[in-house]
Amino acid sequence: MNIRLSALLLRFADYERVVYMEADTLSEALTQLTRKHPRLRPVLLDGSGHLQRVHQVLLNGELISSNGDRPLRESDEIELVTAASGI
Repeated sequence: MNIRLSALLLRFADYERVVYMEADTLSEALTQLTRKHPRLRPVLLDGSGHLQRVHQVLLNGELISSNGDRPLRESDEIELVTAASGI
């Protein structure tokens, strides 16, 4: 599956906008992503390893909960969107 990163996350992933992963669950995909790009870990995940609340997950274009046990297929597209505030 492809994981697309929001513009705010690119600098933590060596400006790799789309990362291909093979994973059975969202949690596994995030673990693999943060192994490939370790600088993403403190930005994406909290101390318990859960996705921080400032990030939202879109699965095939639909907003989903960040339930780590959600099963995924190879053809799925995940997008990680980061909330931004300010003017």
